[in-house]
Amino acid sequence: MKPIHPLDPVCMSPDARLAEVAAILAMGIVRLRTPPGLHEEKVLQKDLGFCPPQRVHSTPDTQVRSAVRTVLLAKMKGV
Repeated sequence: MKPIHPLDPVCMSPDARLAEVAAILAMGIVRLRTPPGLHEEKVLQKDLGFCPPQRVHSTPDTQVRSAVRTVLLAKMKGV
């Protein structure tokens, strides 16, 4: 894909502006006509810095609350 260079349209000639608009529209038409998945770039997963067993939103407080909830539910089912 052609990189976009942000230019101020005031600094461009009318022909250059027309060419820029035509190029953007042409890229859109090409994307619409290509099958899904061909124009998508492979995104590499970034490491979040956690070991695999840990969760991103897990803190000791939530682990304690989850354990207490599990025990209380088990007691309620047993009663």
